[in-house]
Amino acid sequence: MIPAIKKTVTVPLAPGEAFRVFTEDLELWWPVETHSLSAKNGDRPRSVSVEARKGGKITETLPDGTTSDWATITDWRDGEGFAFDWYVGRDPADATQVRVTFVGDGAETVVTLVHDGFDRLGKEGAAMAANYDRGWNSVLAERFGGACHRRAA
Repeated sequence: MIPAIKKTVTVPLAPGEAFRVFTEDLELWWPVETHSLSAKNGDRPRSVSVEARKGGKITETLPDGTTSDWATITDWRDGEGFAFDWYVGRDPADATQVRVTFVGDGAETVVTLVHDGFDRLGKEGAAMAANYDRGWNSVLAERFGGACHRRAA
């Protein structure tokens, strides 16, 4: 069994504001230059968006205007957290699961990301989990955390 990845970052925003940075401003802090389908061709996407509802999609619009879904939202609690089946570049049947929660702690918010379900990927699961374990350090702490610190300034 491949253990779930768990990452936490504390940001200087109220939970609702941190949630909005994560979801509404995703394309501003997500490393699209390296972590997008467009990046595989040396391009930047036109946009990356989050459809804010259960059943909604996280979608990349590629330079040619076509779209590709990265994830399907499985739980949406505005300002508190959300979860999604993550399958960017893969068949949705091979999705892993990500849950992000936002819990206030005084003037700050503790943001916790749990990424699980790598067992369903068979032999590739362990290597993929190891890549995501390293990748989420940068994406959550540096990119998202940095966006929150800029917003608070």
